[in-house]
Parts: sequence; C-alpha cells; structure tokens
Amino acid sequence: MNNGPFLLLVTDLVGRPGAHRDETLVGPIEIRMDLGSVDHPVTARVRLEALADEVLARGTVAYSADLQCNRCLTRWVESGEAAFTQLFGREADENTQLISRDGHIDLEPTIRDEVSLALPLVPLCRKDCLGLCPTCGTDLNTAPCSGHADESDSPFGALRQLLEP
Repeated sequence: MNNGPFLLLVTDLVGRPGAHRDETLVGPIEIRMDLGSVDHPVTARVRLEALADEVLARGTVAYSADLQCNRCLTRWVESGEAAFTQLFGREADENTQLISRDGHIDLEPTIRDEVSLALPLVPLCRKDCLGLCPTCGTDLNTAPCSGHADESDSPFGALRQLLEP
C-alpha cells in the first residue's frame, strides 16, 4: 500500500463504537477540466468516528482552483470548500468503501470527487460578464467595441437577410 497524504490508519477505531479522532491532511490533488483545474495542495479536516464495524469519515476540504471565464476567457484563482462524508467498512458496497487488510482507509478518491463536483462547469468571472466581441475578439468588459465595417460583401451576407424580420 502506498503512503499517500490521504491514507489513514484506523485500527485504533475499528470495533470501538463511539471512539473518534480528528485529523488534518494536506496534499496534492490534480484535477483538470475544460475551464478549470486544481494543481495546488488541498487541506482536508476530517473527523473519524467508529461505528459497530465501520468508520465514518466526515469533514471539509479547502482548495484553490485555477478558473477561466466561459465568456471572456479571463483567468483567475478562486478558493473554495467542499464537505464530504464517506463510510468505510470491511465489506464494500455502493455506500461503503473498503478498509484495507492492514487497517488503512484512503480518502483521496472521496476528496477528489467532492472537489471536482464543487468546481463550476461554466465559470464566469462575474455574473454580468459581457464576453468577447464575436467579430473582433475585443473584451467587452474592458473596452467597448468600435463597430465593424459593412459585411454585405461577405459571402454570408445574403444569409443575413433571412434572419432579419
């Protein structure tokens, strides 16, 4: 078994209902999406609680994401936090992850999933972002577009007549 930053030994909790402990874990998570990524270390604060034959991990993960606006392509870094809850047991099913034979649990898949779900699918630098001019590419948030020459010479100019009322 590897020694990842989100790997925890829980032999002191298994079979001791009511026992608990708090952990703070810091480590890298790499997530790449179309308009966002997480390359910075994340910090997870987790409470491990022993149940009859399982261990419940409940906590939050703080992250910083590099985002790109869907409208104007501006890049920025945004911090966020995501909550997670995961049950670990000796037998895995759809709701329970496996405690390894040597008594370790791995929170990395849970943390990765929750941070991925917390990232916006369509990031916007601000709600009223005007985006880019479709003709010249000017960022309409920073400068007005000066207008464009008559496009009637365009081979697609004839199609414009079909769209106008």
